[in-house]
Amino acid sequence: MTDESLFEVGKNVATTQGQVVFENDYFQLIEYKPLTAKIHERPFLLVPPFINKFYILDLQPSNSFIRHLVAEGHRTFVISWRNPDASLSHATWDDYVESGVIKAIEVAASIAQMPQVNALGFCVGGTLLTSALGVLAAREQDPVASATLLTTLVDFTHVGVLD
Repeated sequence: MTDESLFEVGKNVATTQGQVVFENDYFQLIEYKPLTAKIHERPFLLVPPFINKFYILDLQPSNSFIRHLVAEGHRTFVISWRNPDASLSHATWDDYVESGVIKAIEVAASIAQMPQVNALGFCVGGTLLTSALGVLAAREQDPVASATLLTTLVDFTHVGVLD
């Protein structure tokens, strides 16, 4: 739908400085460089969709949500989903919840040395985050202090055009 030649990593997409701090078969976890002298204690974890990944949230500096977070003093972690190949043909939704979102929550909290994170799920990333929160609640675990959902479907009773 878009002329991909118009985008260049580091120039007008994925422009905020970060580094991979963890990876497994499902994702890489990127921690972004703070842009303020003081940062919030509780880390912020962003769970993006599989399609568009995190790129849609880190465009050029003038319209990057990730850059806005680090400019406001948030210690920011973002999941970068792996492009699945035949080696992940066995993977289920539960695997992405457990080895994806729950693992990312654990790693971000551990690196920040905090018992909880703030989380934001976008699109199907929000659906995954909601599923993870349900699993964690059933385990009587509370590692997420706040959760925000953007364009997230959580009730699949009447899915409208998605059907």
